[in-house]
Amino acid sequence: MQTKKFEQSFVNEYLAWNLHDRDVERRSRLEGKIEGKLEANIETARRLKSLGIPLETITQATGLSIDTVKQILG
Repeated sequence: MQTKKFEQSFVNEYLAWNLHDRDVERRSRLEGKIEGKLEANIETARRLKSLGIPLETITQATGLSIDTVKQILG
């Protein structure tokens, strides 16, 4: 009977760690996607600024706040 309890305990712990690992992996992928999108929007803002596009239009096109655009573009 003790062996069966140990085995079930081991299985439960293994499953918990497996779920934890999946959550960490998903979170990492999501963070990477968000970071990539932000970098792309920043690059777009820089290109639009170099074309002489007004800051208000840049914020609309990129979804970045006016403060963020001002900070990035100086």
